[in-house]
Amino acid sequence: MEQKYRAITIGHGSGGRLTQQLTNSILENFELIDFESEDCAWINEDMAVAMDGFTVTPLSFPGGDIGKLAVCGSTNDLAVRGVRPDMLTMSLIIEEGMDMAQLMGFMKSAADVCKITNTRLIAGDTKVVPRGAADKLFIATCAIGKRVSKNKLGTVNIKADDVLILTNSPGIHGSVLAACRFDIEAPDLKSDCAPLWSSLSPLLELDGLHAMRDCTRGGVGTVLCEWAESSGLGFEIEERLLPKNADAESICDILGLDQLWLAGEGCVLIAVSQKDAEECLKRLKLSYTCKGAEIVGKVYNKRQRMAWMKTVIGGERVIDMPAGEILPRIC
Repeated sequence: MEQKYRAITIGHGSGGRLTQQLTNSILENFELIDFESEDCAWINEDMAVAMDGFTVTPLSFPGGDIGKLAVCGSTNDLAVRGVRPDMLTMSLIIEEGMDMAQLMGFMKSAADVCKITNTRLIAGDTKVVPRGAADKLFIATCAIGKRVSKNKLGTVNIKADDVLILTNSPGIHGSVLAACRFDIEAPDLKSDCAPLWSSLSPLLELDGLHAMRDCTRGGVGTVLCEWAESSGLGFEIEERLLPKNADAESICDILGLDQLWLAGEGCVLIAVSQKDAEECLKRLKLSYTCKGAEIVGKVYNKRQRMAWMKTVIGGERVIDMPAGEILPRIC
């Protein structure tokens, strides 16, 4: 971590540049074997594990709640690497005084996603802390599964001339939470939080499928930057091609936010070969959660380690990781 940060700031949880620096500083203390900068890790050739913590506020929001979000978050981290989620562990930190009926509602939401994804809860832990020591409820989940894809999907597989596909309009989940916190009425806007295994598994038969990443903290912009820096390639998207959500755009316009860096919980960026791009798009559009998918850009062997966007007015805009926190506690 840079010396000027002598204490953790809220920006260290943004999913952007400060999070990257914090993560690197933590990892320096450990002996790592074949560490990959991905959202899940391989246990062996066929098994993978993903872990995540959830501190979202408000705990319930249009389209979901912390229980649904917690299971979707960790199982989706497996799904984007071609791994079928099979098992789940869950840890709860509950603040004294939390309403029992509300807690059980969140647990039912979590259990419903487990049923949809055929994921079994195999272990867990519960802690209760005094009033004021937490904000009602924090959840940590760990998902474990078996690889179904022919190859291990990941950034290392991305090639120049790959096509970029986005499965949903960027930043919908973040826009929903922003509307909730600032009391902006958007009755038709709901979080895109959803389990994605059933939508993504049909793509795994495609030989040209190279990488997928769900665009959660830091949004689409951060994923593009991470892919560019890790692969050494150039990533271009076109603003006019991005899937649109008018309500999310309106919320961002009102609050001065940029959808590209807001979290989506059902939004995935995909890198696929040109020969399989149209078939990939066709299969995605058969799914309810990814029916708005569109081809949005391409990978180039130029402008190495850079990402940029062609704007609707004909210019180009450099895409970089957010330096601080745009909207805290979105997941």
